[in-house]
Amino acid sequence: MKLKARKVILITGPAGSGKTSLAERIAQNENWIHVAEDVHWVEIKKGHPAGELRTPEEQRIVQPAVVLQIRELLSKGNSVVLEFIKYENPPKPLIYYHQELGKVPCTILVKVLRPSEKVIMARKKIRGRADDQDYREELKNTRHQLACTESSYIEDEWIIDNSEMTVEKVYVRCFLAFVEENA
Repeated sequence: MKLKARKVILITGPAGSGKTSLAERIAQNENWIHVAEDVHWVEIKKGHPAGELRTPEEQRIVQPAVVLQIRELLSKGNSVVLEFIKYENPPKPLIYYHQELGKVPCTILVKVLRPSEKVIMARKKIRGRADDQDYREELKNTRHQLACTESSYIEDEWIIDNSEMTVEKVYVRCFLAFVEENA
C-alpha cells in the first residue's frame, strides 16, 4: 500500500482577499485540514485592547505554535491548508512558514491572493465584521496590505488575482491538480 503524499498549501493575502473561503473549500477534500493562523492570534490577544498591533514577541510565539500544529496534522496522515494575513514587507510569516515547513517531508504550494482594492473593500462591506466598519481605516489597511504583496520575496507564479473569480473557479484553476495529485 502506497502512502499518501503529505502536502501543505500556504495561502496568504490581505484581509478580505478570500483566504478563509478558499481554505474552507480546499478542506472539503478528504484528509485536508484547514488551519487558520488567526485562531492563534485571537488566543494570544485575549484581554488586549481591540485593534492592538501584533508584536514581534507575539509572532515568535504564534508562528512556532502554528508549525507545531501543522506538523502534528501531517504526522497523522493529513494534508494542511494554512491561511494567514499578509501585512508586512518582507513577508516574515510567509518566509518563516515556507522555511520551517520545508524541513518537514511534505510538498508545499504557496499562493498569494491579490484581488483589487475595490473587490476587497466590497467583500469587507458584505461580511460586515465589526472591525471592518471604519471605511477610511480599512481602506488604509487594504492599501498597505496590497502594497506588501509587491515584495521581492514573492514569486510571480504565487500571485493569484482573484478579483473576477469565484472561490470555486480559483480552486479549480489554481489548487485542484495539486490537491488531487497522488491522492
